[in-house]
Amino acid sequence: MPSDTKAIFGKPWTIAGYLLLLGTALFVGRIVYEETVLTWAYGPQMVGFAMVHAMPILLIAGVISLLGGTLWLIVSVAFLFRRKFRIPFRDWFPVCLLSLLIALLFIPYEAWQEFVVDVAGPGQHGSDLLVESAAQGNRRLVMRLLSGGYDINYEDKGGVTPLSGAAVEGRVEMVVFLVSMGAEVNRHDHLTGETPLIGASEMGKFDSVKALLKNGADPCATDDKGQTAADLAKKYAHNEIQEYLLSRFHCQE
Repeated sequence: MPSDTKAIFGKPWTIAGYLLLLGTALFVGRIVYEETVLTWAYGPQMVGFAMVHAMPILLIAGVISLLGGTLWLIVSVAFLFRRKFRIPFRDWFPVCLLSLLIALLFIPYEAWQEFVVDVAGPGQHGSDLLVESAAQGNRRLVMRLLSGGYDINYEDKGGVTPLSGAAVEGRVEMVVFLVSMGAEVNRHDHLTGETPLIGASEMGKFDSVKALLKNGADPCATDDKGQTAADLAKKYAHNEIQEYLLSRFHCQE
């Protein structure tokens, strides 16, 4: 192995690192922008969806830069270990920044949501953030929003309430907490007439089903088509839930 650093971190390699750093920065910056600014301005995001439609070239270039940057970083770190980290600052700079940018992608979306609320407040979409944070099981943010006066029984355009969102995602602790805070356990949504119990049975969330029943859910409630939780469990082949409901509750057709 040559003793001089240029043989390892030569000019072409360093230039490649800076170019990959630029592409990765644009891509990660856009993701963080969606997770923060767009979340505050327009409510919870399907992260990356806006970029797919508005900036597909940036998405493709960003993914290529991210993959190339990751490979460049791995090779560079391996060389760093071999050289005992004795390299000039111009080579350290892209290594450190690429590491930071890649690390940003591993921060959960709910952490960014909390950050936005802490820094800028809930904005105009606090109710939607309440539904989203309940579905994520983010109790801290849910409590923060409830203490700010947001309605625990708010229903979004998709017919989802904090309780139904938590139930269909299997967030049992959140289900129990929301009921204890006054969430309507037998509320029918405005789109299909489903209750949280029916939704949880449809999605196969057995633990949510049991938690809802223990907290007053009506096992015989029906949706707009007259289907019970057991009917939906049968329809979607959640046999364990169906048997549990039929063996304990005898609802009339």
